[in-house]
Amino acid sequence: MVDCGCSPWGENYNIRIVTPYTRSGRGSGSLGLLILLLAAAACGPGEQLPSVVIVTIDSLRADHLHHAGDPRDLSPRLDALAAQATRFSQAGASAPWTTPSVMTLFTGLTPGTHHVDLNDRALAATVPTLAELFRGAGYRTAAIMPALTLADHFGFDRGFDDFIFATQGHSNVSGPWSINHAIEFLRDHRDEPIFLYVHLWDVHYNYNPPVPHSIRFQAGRPAGPGETDDITVLAGPGHDAASLSPERVAWLEGQYAGEILFTDEQVGRLLDELDRLGRTDDTVVVVTADHGEAFLEHRVMGHTVHLYDEMTHVPLLVRWPGQVMAGRIVDEQVGLVDMMPTLLDLVGIPFASQWFEGRNLAPLLRSKRPEEEGPPLLLGTSRQAMKRGLRTPSWSYQVDLVTGEDELYDLVADPGQQENLAIALPREASIWHRRLCKRLAHRLPGGEVGIDPLPADLQEILAAGLRTLGYVSPAGSKGGRQGDPAVERQRILKATGCPVELLPGP
Repeated sequence: MVDCGCSPWGENYNIRIVTPYTRSGRGSGSLGLLILLLAAAACGPGEQLPSVVIVTIDSLRADHLHHAGDPRDLSPRLDALAAQATRFSQAGASAPWTTPSVMTLFTGLTPGTHHVDLNDRALAATVPTLAELFRGAGYRTAAIMPALTLADHFGFDRGFDDFIFATQGHSNVSGPWSINHAIEFLRDHRDEPIFLYVHLWDVHYNYNPPVPHSIRFQAGRPAGPGETDDITVLAGPGHDAASLSPERVAWLEGQYAGEILFTDEQVGRLLDELDRLGRTDDTVVVVTADHGEAFLEHRVMGHTVHLYDEMTHVPLLVRWPGQVMAGRIVDEQVGLVDMMPTLLDLVGIPFASQWFEGRNLAPLLRSKRPEEEGPPLLLGTSRQAMKRGLRTPSWSYQVDLVTGEDELYDLVADPGQQENLAIALPREASIWHRRLCKRLAHRLPGGEVGIDPLPADLQEILAAGLRTLGYVSPAGSKGGRQGDPAVERQRILKATGCPVELLPGP
């Protein structure tokens, strides 16, 4: 491990490189060992393994890409990729902020099951990760992590031969740094099957795109005397972001758009390198986002707080020339929770499907229709608010666990989710509430996933860092976090107002 010693919350990078993966005790549970043994049998001697590259773009909402309907030329490289890929138009993140959302991508489990939804827990050792399965199947694995929300302390490093991590302030420009490391990894391992995960941070607030991107979509006006463009302030305690003028919101959204264009170019650099190395045809490329971003659609800026589409509806592109249909649009409800079984199936790594909550989308990618439409996507947040919900392409339902208020939206007639139908349609709301309760009560066949609490001093260090990013303590969290997952599930079900018969025993 190498530590540059720079200030972890300032404008410099604090870089730690973990290589190779040697951490004892991580992922060593019996379940993890069993599936790793299965993974090791994925391919016989001499068989060519396809490579996998996953790119997540922090805070990129689905409707801010040109190919998804934005009239501006925001995303030429991603638009070109979409034409070569299968695009899931209704993809969703399970949570509206990074840590639980990416852990869902890495495990195929929802945040309520993997429990890594705040700064106080790490992933249980018995849960296998995507990187562990690929590494066990003979892949060289690497992760480029430029954000504290993806720190190794949470378990994000598990299974990676190279874990390149940098903590930084939210005003840094980090995309080139991330892509430079990714390109170096591709070149160093050009003749090996690789599993590469790259997280791009720049679209995340604060919105500070470099010139000329900062003026490309300029609109409205910047902060004047006594004002601020700092989203951590605007979205923080004691400030009413809804009081921002339309001109100020337009300015911030225009800078956000500039960040998207800048990040689009960085993704293009990575795709160009795959071409240059002759690896495009044998590489599965996935581009998605961990969550979206709000611009006062529901009186808030940023993310973490709500489950509306501006925070949870994300892009999802999957390209594999000759194997995945190019230019196809799939309009079914899917989520990041589905990516683990999907990728394992695509490349031929055996897995036990009953240990994932996500469904296998490989049949859709291979152009075969599924036997039946998948379930609604389960959504939740435990940071700055306590909410749980379900989403399909037609309906959105959510419950505030603190106030008990529920919301029901017809996404066909009201895609902006402005008219709450829960009171006007009580029968429908009741049906959706019971569906939500059944999903929240669901447990894996092997029982609850354990909870691995972090030491108290480390929790506070992480909490302090997250506060600099605008992630304040969740509502009603003090004293509410339990060490027993069954007790915690029971607490969530009670707060959701679920029927007694659905409550698990402690």
